[in-house]
Amino acid sequence: MISFFSRHRRIIFIGTVTMFLGGIFVGLGAYVFTSGSVDAVADVGGKKISYQRFLLQVNRALSSFRDSGAEVSEVVSKSVKQEVFREMIIEELLSRQAAEMGMRVPDFEVAVEIQNTPQFMDGKVFSPRAYYTVIYNEFHMSPAEYEAWRKQARLASKFKQFVYSNIKTTPEELTAYYLAKNKDLKNFEKEKDKYLDELSRDKFAQIANYLLKQLTMRLEIKDYLKQREQGQ
Repeated sequence: MISFFSRHRRIIFIGTVTMFLGGIFVGLGAYVFTSGSVDAVADVGGKKISYQRFLLQVNRALSSFRDSGAEVSEVVSKSVKQEVFREMIIEELLSRQAAEMGMRVPDFEVAVEIQNTPQFMDGKVFSPRAYYTVIYNEFHMSPAEYEAWRKQARLASKFKQFVYSNIKTTPEELTAYYLAKNKDLKNFEKEKDKYLDELSRDKFAQIANYLLKQLTMRLEIKDYLKQREQGQ
């Protein structure tokens, strides 16, 4: 199952803005508590996450699977739901942390994203009519709701990029990492860029996991997914 998601990660999250997520934030479930709320799939520190939006993202992910020719079994469907659920909680946590740090997403950034989204174009030109039609029919959102969602997603992504860009690796660390993966330094110069990227990703995973744990200790996360799936 892990390798399956690795092969199809781009398809699964085609409708979201992600960067090195997926299996990074292991252990999230240990910090999620169960309660109840109407029309929400989760509550993150008092901010409810819409069950309708959750279903929308799950359905879009599953549709992309089917379009790729992959079989969508009950196991795959359940796994996609869990990944989307976790992704939405992480987005809420990281966008909130970014806002607390003073990070902002200017309106023009969202405007540029929208104007360059193929779904919202008529030919090669942005079409307001196509934009309104798609977000109402496919996303079930008003323009204000859609733009607020995209702004939050970009804010979470900006925080991840900030963390990643501040990762430093010394030559000694890189050499030691390379030797841990190889017997000698014979091909070090030829392969060091590849291993530097790999080491940076490993460091990012560790830092991101630590930050997530700190955030979940500060904010109560209530999981309503089971109740919603059972129609409660």
